Amino acid sequence: MADAQEFEGEDALEAAIADNPEAVAELVRRLDAVNELLDVVDLGTSAMTDEMVRSLADTGASLGEVADTAARDDTRNGIVALLNSVDAAERAEPTAVGPVDLLRATRDPEIQQGLGYMLAVAKALGQQQSPAEN
Repeated sequence: MADAQEFEGEDALEAAIADNPEAVAELVRRLDAVNELLDVVDLGTSAMTDEMVRSLADTGASLGEVADTAARDDTRNGIVALLNSVDAAERAEPTAVGPVDLLRATRDPEIQQGLGYMLAVAKALGQQQSPAEN
């Protein structure tokens, strides 16, 4: 029975070669490169220790957690707002600001809103960094 299945597989292979001679020729031309790539993959996997695999898995899990946080609508919107603000600030003409100018600027509603947001971020950061929380 195995011989009949093997023969059917050979027939299918011969038919595929006959139907796609250019593809088969390209595969044969690239076979050395494919084998070299497989050797590199084999070398890399055999060189990895269990600790390296665990470390890599932990790194992947940590990156997944960061990506999950960044994908939240509120977080993503905050990051976009921050990046747009940095872009606008980079395009603005910088001016020197003294203590009196700083106090005067706090009367601007946009400055007040920005400072309020920065204070909220600072508070949340402090809560995240608090030894009691960790």
